[in-house]
Amino acid sequence: MLENPLFLLGVSTIFAAIPVGIWFYVFLKKEEKSKKTIAFIFFLGCLTAPALLGIQYAWDIFPQFNLARFIEDNISSQNTMFVATFVLFGGMEEIIKHYVVKQVDKRTLLINKINDAIKYSVTAALGFSFVENVYYLYQWWPVISNGELIGMYIFRSIFTSCAHMIFSGIFGYYYGVSKFSIVINKQQELTGKTKLSDRIISKLFGVPLSESYREKTILKGLTIAIVMHAIHNYLLQFNFIPPVIIFDVLGYLYLRYLLVRKAGHLLVNEDLSIKHKSTMAKKDEDVVLELLAMWFQDKRYVDVIHICERLLERDPDNSVVQLFKARALDSIDEKDTYKKILNTVIKTKKDLSQNDKNIISKYTVEKEMLKKVQAMVKDQLKKQGKEFIEQATKLPMSPQTPQQSTNKDVLQKYTGDGTFKL
Repeated sequence: MLENPLFLLGVSTIFAAIPVGIWFYVFLKKEEKSKKTIAFIFFLGCLTAPALLGIQYAWDIFPQFNLARFIEDNISSQNTMFVATFVLFGGMEEIIKHYVVKQVDKRTLLINKINDAIKYSVTAALGFSFVENVYYLYQWWPVISNGELIGMYIFRSIFTSCAHMIFSGIFGYYYGVSKFSIVINKQQELTGKTKLSDRIISKLFGVPLSESYREKTILKGLTIAIVMHAIHNYLLQFNFIPPVIIFDVLGYLYLRYLLVRKAGHLLVNEDLSIKHKSTMAKKDEDVVLELLAMWFQDKRYVDVIHICERLLERDPDNSVVQLFKARALDSIDEKDTYKKILNTVIKTKKDLSQNDKNIISKYTVEKEMLKKVQAMVKDQLKKQGKEFIEQATKLPMSPQTPQQSTNKDVLQKYTGDGTFKL
């Protein structure tokens, strides 16, 4: 049966699809975007592998453009040649996988969070890895032993696929960060931490600081992805399997860390029509932002979070304030008691357990009931010519005047059915 090319291709495709399904579950099980969009990016990611093969085929037709051959012919040191080759092919892979995500985002505004950029870059990488695994299974299944085939299948399914996701995911992270270039640049100006490199790029190319930061960030992400890709392939070339496994595990943990950071959940709001207007005067807001920056530099992260909460009540779409809050949350030590409390309190509606929802619902009902009771008490006291005293108000210990009565006395007479025992 394995001699039948179509049968072998079908079996190879089925086996290559199994780890893809598992990795999708691990990374995208909570994804809120349309499944059609994810499938489309995965499909485009699948096309990137044949595209690279097409480039190599074109090199055979036009050898004067063959970069791999140029490296082989001009570098005598074997180690250096390997490094240069892996950098070349690693760079080509990362650029073409990123191109898929960037083009879809450009046409559909797909990415509005840093985490979106990570997840869709991972999706494109899974498409590339899937086709690559199909190719390897199809090529080697008939010519190697079952034991060797199983070992290759397991290693590629776990570590090689994971490596592709790590490299593309990290590149995606920096691409996502670059979309916040204006906001980040504003925060850097407030904290006095504008990078010299940003200013140099801005001067050389005559672009705004935010644009220089954006381009530098994308280049940084590409460089990190290429270097990691080259290291991974270099270790594999010399069969250093334990270091490869350690390298991939550490990369995976770092990618998971990027996904759980609060800053990764910030939204890029590109639709001005749905932004809320600030109820705070511009000059007052600027003063508070300066104070916020000063506290952030002094590492007073709890104070920063508190003031951010107050500001966001007045200006909920202020991206600079949102960024300060997210970075303050990320900067608090994980062992800090306050961080643990915040992690249980600051949740989205979907993150709440049913018990949490019941508690919140009960609290809301009780709060509304208390307001109704207080309103009824005020009306009752007003009819008697008495004054309602707020519970939080601290009064000196003195005899009550005939026109005053404590709230406690009146509330004790409330029967709970809308009437009072007077």
